[in-house]
Amino acid sequence: MDIEHGVNVKLLFFAKSKDLAGIKETTVRLPKKISYNQLLNYIAAHYNLETIKDNILLAKNEEVCEQTVDIEISERDSIAVIPPLSGG
Repeated sequence: MDIEHGVNVKLLFFAKSKDLAGIKETTVRLPKKISYNQLLNYIAAHYNLETIKDNILLAKNEEVCEQTVDIEISERDSIAVIPPLSGG
């Protein structure tokens, strides 16, 4: 992953992802273009989310990302890590 020419983005963690990561948000440097799976794998590996990785949704600037499309990232974008939700 080429982050030398990357951009700074905010990662936001919710519910179980926040519990597992141990943080609510952080800033990371990511490439300007990244596949959904590359981004998901990076986040899961660096923030202790391997156990829920297959159920996480990623959203850029409050819009859920398509898993089959590369994600274009700009400076100061935010990426939300949305874990499986339960309720009743």
